[in-house]
Amino acid sequence: MNIKVNKYILLLSAGLSLMLFKATDAAAQSSEQLAAITALGSLNGIALHCNALGETQRIKRELVATLPKRRQLGELFDYETNRSFMAFIEKNDTCPSPQLLAQQVDEALGRLQSLYPAR
Repeated sequence: MNIKVNKYILLLSAGLSLMLFKATDAAAQSSEQLAAITALGSLNGIALHCNALGETQRIKRELVATLPKRRQLGELFDYETNRSFMAFIEKNDTCPSPQLLAQQVDEALGRLQSLYPAR
């Protein structure tokens, strides 16, 4: 019960943060850019659950190198990571093979790089 309450509090606070983010900064980012960050957060949650720490490090390294330095973008990534991690547990999913996960991360990073050109 306590875990579920904490999970719901986390989701509620993250949702409120996202609402504020959407209201103040969404115009600065396209929906495709936000979707690319969301996809990487989702993969990061899976990688964390599956102990693929090399993939989590690779994702974060590329986000730091690619994204504009905006707190809201990092919060979106963190929110999606947490959501994905919890959903993976609730669904009792099985971890993808390391090769499949690496391929999915490669594709998502390529998408991010195409949407955020080099600075």
